[in-house]
Amino acid sequence: MSSKWIGRSPALIGAIFPVFGFIRGGGDDSAPTASSSGAQIATYAYHHGLPNSLYYVELGAFLALMVFSIVLYSRLRSAEPRGAIGAIVMVAASVVSVAIKLGSFPAVYALYSSSVQLDPGVARALWVLGEFAFTVSMLVQALSLGAVAASGLLYAGIPRWLAGTAGVIAVAMVPAFILGGNFPVAPTLAWFLWLAVASVTLFAQGPRTDSESQPSARAMAAGAV
Repeated sequence: MSSKWIGRSPALIGAIFPVFGFIRGGGDDSAPTASSSGAQIATYAYHHGLPNSLYYVELGAFLALMVFSIVLYSRLRSAEPRGAIGAIVMVAASVVSVAIKLGSFPAVYALYSSSVQLDPGVARALWVLGEFAFTVSMLVQALSLGAVAASGLLYAGIPRWLAGTAGVIAVAMVPAFILGGNFPVAPTLAWFLWLAVASVTLFAQGPRTDSESQPSARAMAAGAV
């Protein structure tokens, strides 16, 4: 029995990322925005420095997200017929999304770990790099969620209500992150919540059994008889 639950545990790891996101938050009301000046960004970063340990924790959270993406891929792919690409698009987009966000780490680290207040021009450039990476990363993540929705709704590799919810969030993400401002807050929180619910759901559901896998192949075999 214990080995059964241990085998399901990778699905639950996905909940680490949204929990970290909720705990960290997006800063206080004085956090920089697109309209902030370089001086305002430099002042905020200097007075809101982040400990080095937080960056390692964030790296761990992204690693947890990748583990969950692999679990999600396996659930979706096990139900897809040969030639379907939904699961592949999902995991590829997730990898690209994380890679883009990790690519901004040096800029964000330099901005918030400096022991002196940075030059306004430098501070704004570093902040823009981090903000742009976040926006692009989430737009790519929307593609990943869209692929989850398409595959899950068509082939039921995951519960269809979970797949449908992913599709709604994916559609909401695109205009929200293009418009910017406060618009991305709601879909981002919805994505965090979806990750947490999906992790718990797939953990409780467990991997698909061999008898449930490849329904299209079974249908073809039955038709041949």
